[in-house]
Amino acid sequence: METKITTKRLSKWVTIAVVLLFISSLGAWFFGRDTMPRVIRVGTGEEGGLYQKIGEAIQAGLENRVSSKVIIESTEGSLDNYQKVLEGEMELGIVQGGSVPLQQLSVVTPLFPDYVFVIVRKDGPIKAIPDLVGHQISLGLPGSGSRISALQVLAHFDIQADDLGNRKNYFTELLVDPDLDGAIMTTGIGNPDLRKLLSTNQFILLPVLNAEATELAHPFFHTAEIPSGFFGERVSIPKEPTVTVTTNAILVARDSASREMIREILAVIHEGNLKMDVPTLISRDDVNSRISTQLHPAALEYFNPSDNIGWLREILESMNSAKELIVALGTGIYLVWRRWRQLKEEEIQEAFHKQRDRLDWFLSQTLLVEQQQMDTTDVDELQEYLDKVTTIKLQALQELTEAEMRSDQAFSIFLDQCAGLINKIQLKILGHHAE
Repeated sequence: METKITTKRLSKWVTIAVVLLFISSLGAWFFGRDTMPRVIRVGTGEEGGLYQKIGEAIQAGLENRVSSKVIIESTEGSLDNYQKVLEGEMELGIVQGGSVPLQQLSVVTPLFPDYVFVIVRKDGPIKAIPDLVGHQISLGLPGSGSRISALQVLAHFDIQADDLGNRKNYFTELLVDPDLDGAIMTTGIGNPDLRKLLSTNQFILLPVLNAEATELAHPFFHTAEIPSGFFGERVSIPKEPTVTVTTNAILVARDSASREMIREILAVIHEGNLKMDVPTLISRDDVNSRISTQLHPAALEYFNPSDNIGWLREILESMNSAKELIVALGTGIYLVWRRWRQLKEEEIQEAFHKQRDRLDWFLSQTLLVEQQQMDTTDVDELQEYLDKVTTIKLQALQELTEAEMRSDQAFSIFLDQCAGLINKIQLKILGHHAE
């Protein structure tokens, strides 16, 4: 049996829909609101390296500011960190500029410049980069940004990995493997492993003589110099300023990363004492000139507070994403309102017709009483007819409540008929008593 749609039923459905929409919206807000992760995992690099060192400094500072557990994870390098952040295995990762595509992630902040160091044995035959061919040279671990940078630099000398034995060691293997003739390592100048290696006075640094050409070919590289004697204690290493190229170590996160988490990390990096641990840390004021890729919205707000760029961008994105929803809701509300009005009009007409039918019945009952009382002279019977007419009239007044019904001419005729019949019966009763 088909259930008829009424305004009461429609109102009930709309009420249920609004309640469900409210509950779902509240749930979406609760589960989708920006909250600090319970565990913050940060991918760094090889143990003992500068990525690991700055990761530990970030961990110490962050744990003093938030209640979340902060875990520093040693990894194979930039590519490994990139994949793990992208897949949600880590919240943050340190990558080397130019080693991975950053279009799918957001930059939190550049950290420090990474220098390309070409390291060879001091007593060996290698005096320039072209001499590397035919020797065993470590280019870095698979998946590390250092290896990718080394191959990019070597490409300008038409040197391939196979020309150098395609070694995949960490550069500190030079201390224990006499068959290894050198290494190309891209790292921060403050890397403790690098200082330990060069302090043995067994190695020298070669200049990257085509640094300007490398910079033109790869926009993330910049020409720089390694200062004379930077690594020397008793012996000046390097003996003279050595030209090379640099890129930036960058902290990255997913676009959806917690804004609160990003703000806290930026405060640790740029407002704490991190520069004491990493003297080459890029300052907050220099960030905009050091990065050309997409910053995380919270980082954009942090580095450009006066512009409110991040806030404005978020508002515009929210308005754009909500536009279709607003149009759909507006259209839906209008259609429901139109349907409700149509149903209401139909119900009013239906109620009027029902009451009109009922009025016809009341009229027929009064006509029947009028016919019955015509030939009656018995007072008791007349009193019964009088009571019956009065009852019919009162019942009609109670049931026929529609405003349109009350203003209908048929209703006035009915009332006049009742009044006339009552008056007629009362006169007959009074006339009988007068006899």
